Amino acid sequence: MTSLQSNRIVKPLLVTGVSICCAFVFTQATAGGTGFPADFPVPPGLSPCKPLVVGGEVICEWHNVDQHAMYAFYLAALPKAGYTLLPGAQEANEATYYLAAIGFTKGKTQGALTINSAKDLTVQVLLAP
Repeated sequence: MTSLQSNRIVKPLLVTGVSICCAFVFTQATAGGTGFPADFPVPPGLSPCKPLVVGGEVICEWHNVDQHAMYAFYLAALPKAGYTLLPGAQEANEATYYLAAIGFTKGKTQGALTINSAKDLTVQVLLAP
């Protein structure tokens, strides 16, 4: 059984490529995961995430990741797991700036992952109706 905890946060949130800032009520799964697809690939070495459920979205974050390795992993692993990559997946790697993004779908599941200069990997999945 999953234990749930509700909290209120105020922070910027990247939602499928649009940055917004508002107060959100979210639920954090403290065991077992809630809403995150069980078949979603997770690179070796990353700990399981405790997803945040924000409205109709499930968000998982990891910090201090190897940026290019994560991007390359997901470019290969998502299609192998049956996900379709959306057009526009890109990696921008400059001396002082890094950003990568991949959109994906599988059945009614859709979402995006981003990797930023701070070495944060964020996976966002929209919950199917």
